[in-house]
Amino acid sequence: MFYIKRISIKTENGTVSSINLDAGLNIIYGQSNTGKSLVLDCIDYMFGASEHRFDAKLKIEQITMVLDVDGINITMRRNVGSNDVEVSSSVEGIDSGTYKIGKTKNSSLSDLWLYLLGIEERTKIIQTKSYKWQDLTLRTFYHTFLIDETRTQGQASILAPGQGVTRGVSTAVLTALLYLATKNNYVQGKEGESPQIRKARRDAVKDFVDRSISKLSETKVSELADLPKETPEELQEKIDVIIDEIGAAEGALDKATESRIKLAERLYEIDGQIAESRVLFNRNESLLSQYAADIKRLTFIAEGDIEHGSIPSLDTCPFCNGKLTKDKSESCVDAAIAEVKKIESQIKDLRSVQESIKKEITDLIAEKETTIQERNSVDEMIRGELQPQIRQLKDHLKKYKMALGQYKAKEMIERFSDVLIKELEVTEKEESEPPQFDAKGKFEEVFQSSLNDNLKILLEACNYQNFTAVRFDTDDYDVVVNGHLKKSQGQGFRAFLNTVLAIALQNCLDGFDNYSPHMLVVDSPILSLSEKEDHSGDEHMSETMKAGLFHYFVDHKDDRQTIIIENEIPDIDYDGVNLIEFTKDENRDRYGLLDDYRE
Repeated sequence: MFYIKRISIKTENGTVSSINLDAGLNIIYGQSNTGKSLVLDCIDYMFGASEHRFDAKLKIEQITMVLDVDGINITMRRNVGSNDVEVSSSVEGIDSGTYKIGKTKNSSLSDLWLYLLGIEERTKIIQTKSYKWQDLTLRTFYHTFLIDETRTQGQASILAPGQGVTRGVSTAVLTALLYLATKNNYVQGKEGESPQIRKARRDAVKDFVDRSISKLSETKVSELADLPKETPEELQEKIDVIIDEIGAAEGALDKATESRIKLAERLYEIDGQIAESRVLFNRNESLLSQYAADIKRLTFIAEGDIEHGSIPSLDTCPFCNGKLTKDKSESCVDAAIAEVKKIESQIKDLRSVQESIKKEITDLIAEKETTIQERNSVDEMIRGELQPQIRQLKDHLKKYKMALGQYKAKEMIERFSDVLIKELEVTEKEESEPPQFDAKGKFEEVFQSSLNDNLKILLEACNYQNFTAVRFDTDDYDVVVNGHLKKSQGQGFRAFLNTVLAIALQNCLDGFDNYSPHMLVVDSPILSLSEKEDHSGDEHMSETMKAGLFHYFVDHKDDRQTIIIENEIPDIDYDGVNLIEFTKDENRDRYGLLDDYRE
């Protein structure tokens, strides 16, 4: 952030007159012809004006301006009539040396000022609606925040650098303000192209379109020559029928597959049952073998018991000749016979069971063979009928879809060719006419709503007489209050509204928070309000409006550096304001700006 800290004027006799300014609100007021407006002229000259407006009788030789940049000073000196500005700087990014007024490749004074605004690189902006470019300079838009007395009271918009009611706002001014607000210069590589360039681009597009259509035609001939006999509608009907048939066949395939799964599960169950039956049968055979062995054992015992009776018994021991005791033995034949009968009964029952198991195994084997035949039959139907049928149907479907695709490709080629031709027509029309940048429309889009809001707030705060509504009109780029154009108002109202619009514009730029001058200099915003508006018949403007405007300045003194130049100021509290009065009185305070000049 920077502000003007001091302005010094050196005259030919060596006298140096200085005025110190604050970062906030500065009000320079007092008698006419004391040099108040000369302050604005000095600022204008140090902003790079090519010609000065200093009266020759003042004999001004040199202007010095001291800037405060975040607490660091930059000193700028310019001799009257010279296009060189000597700069002494300790600010990073700004070198000391000689800076030139106007267009120059290096060390341009305008570049220095733009750098202080935060614009570190040279920037192009659109100069005309036909996209002709120019460099952005401070002189492009300085008049929107440095407003001399003539423009303050003028009928033209403060956005117009000149004077007079018909003076328009140039595209360059609008695009400069748009760049400050948005950082977008909208250039996009379209700077004032010559007819030859546009013709070359048009011919290139034509060549591209012709080659593309030729290629499409070749494709249509080579790949789409053999279109099917059926119409697209007939092909679509066949596709729908085949899709239905595929659905039915796939449904039958699903059922057959499900049946095969069930048959496979049944075969698994049968194999399990056969295995269980065979295990049981073998176990029973082992049991029958055991029963047969038991019968043989019992028979052997019974026979031994029968033969025992025919063997003579000993009365004495053959070893000791002692007498042996005679025990009575019981016969086991009857018991053996009873046991044999019991076993024979069990054998009979077990053989009956074995016969049942044999039959069950035989039945299961028969069922297995039948199930295997059923499964084989289902497999044959799946492999031999359903799957081939589905494949064949899908082949037909693919064939019909390809045929239908050929029709669609043909239609697409024809449509794309039409699109290319129509786009060529558009291009030829566009290239035959220079491109136009809608600066007005873009300015409306970016600024109008914000300006309307700020103007309403300002006029309410400043107690504008009988205020009802306000809008920013983009035809005149000016203020319309209560339905009346500013240029239709008297001189006092015009000065008041021009000042309000200047404040509103700076508030907008501050609000966008990109690039803003953070400065406003206005000469005589309320001077003419002390006079009667002769052409309109209005009476004197109320002191309330004057006080309202200056109250606003005081209340917003910290928004930016503001320098107000006025003859008389309202009687309000100016606490915190840098008041500089030129008395035109040798015995009271400061006579005027130049210490050695007396009228």
